[in-house]
Amino acid sequence: MNPKVGVNLSALDTKIQDIDAEARAGWNAGFDLRVGKGVVFLNPGLHYYSVTARLFKEIDSPDDVDLSEETTIQSVRMPVNIGLKLTGKGGLIGLHAKGGIVPAYVINVKERPSFDLDIDDMNRLTWGANVGLGLDVLFFTVDVNYEIGLSKFFKDSEGRNNMLSASVGIKF
Repeated sequence: MNPKVGVNLSALDTKIQDIDAEARAGWNAGFDLRVGKGVVFLNPGLHYYSVTARLFKEIDSPDDVDLSEETTIQSVRMPVNIGLKLTGKGGLIGLHAKGGIVPAYVINVKERPSFDLDIDDMNRLTWGANVGLGLDVLFFTVDVNYEIGLSKFFKDSEGRNNMLSASVGIKF
């Protein structure tokens, strides 16, 4: 078991109805498992992600006012990866690479009174493909992953959520 916490950066920039949405920074917590004793291992996980999204709306008025606010999008992600120990088995320091698929399920969107955006505007289940590198030092681990969005993030928009995340944890 490998519990971990981290930060994430999203590269989502899309338009939903009359709202421009840009997902940016957030945090995550969860755990991964490493199943297998050899050089190749199965690496499933379960993680909670909270991403801040900046919302913009242009209001038609004599001054063309821009209204902006931030919201939070929360999801559960369940990566299923195959890993490869690059430095072999054992030792004080280990390097590994991994890649696989990531189903994600949106569990909440913090509604804002100035914007007509809620959880019903989201594709609740999305898919991504990820690749990552990890470094183990004694019982600590550091992971960096990049996820490419494979499905639309919002129901009525073509934007896909690509995400870079970094996390630290403890390896049991």
